Amino acid sequence: MIVRILLAAFTSLVAGVCFGAGLLRLMSALLVGFGACAAVFFGVLFLLPPNDPTFTFFVAGPGDSWPFFLIGAGLCVVIGWLLLKKTVPAAEEELAPRHWRLLGFGLLLYLCSLVLPVLFWFPSDEMRHTLSVDTMHLLVLAGVIFYLAGTAWALLLFYRASRGTTPEKPDVMRRLVLIIFSVAHLDKLPVLVAYLLVFSEEPDLVFPGAAALALAGYFLIAWFLARVSFDARLLP
Repeated sequence: MIVRILLAAFTSLVAGVCFGAGLLRLMSALLVGFGACAAVFFGVLFLLPPNDPTFTFFVAGPGDSWPFFLIGAGLCVVIGWLLLKKTVPAAEEELAPRHWRLLGFGLLLYLCSLVLPVLFWFPSDEMRHTLSVDTMHLLVLAGVIFYLAGTAWALLLFYRASRGTTPEKPDVMRRLVLIIFSVAHLDKLPVLVAYLLVFSEEPDLVFPGAAALALAGYFLIAWFLARVSFDARLLP
């Protein structure tokens, strides 16, 4: 476990250093590529027999795998667009205190968009036993929609914060925002949400459709990474 934590910390540090060095497009493509790999992984899981302990990874209930493969294919297309699109640097916006406020509010909102929907995804045992299966699915879907809406709003605040520039370092906030985003593993939250909605010992608590919808949040992250990378003035 300690080795895994150290490896995760090292990879996030490497990503942050690369963003700081100006490799915005390359590292953004790698982060989106992780989402594509995760989508394929979840898709393969649902091709395997459910609740089969002979496999190292398995899920307790059945589900469709095609939404995950579709997400993976779509993210691969986004990666190509991210790497090949020709852009023009954005207009300069002088760095001001409001950019730091936008960054702070974005971080708070991004974390709240993950924490608050847990009330929908994991109700108390007493409530869960009194609710029907359809009601549980609606609650989980509402939580995922809440998560995606909060994530989209937070990413918009991040993007607006990244537009602060100085004459000496025009990409200072772009690099800083992406460094924080990668080092804190904020790009991995859609995978975490999908994991929470899939890996349960009870078949009634496996929600593959909601997990695929949550994993589609990587398209929002890809949009944010692309916009920040396209606005940069010092591209590698």
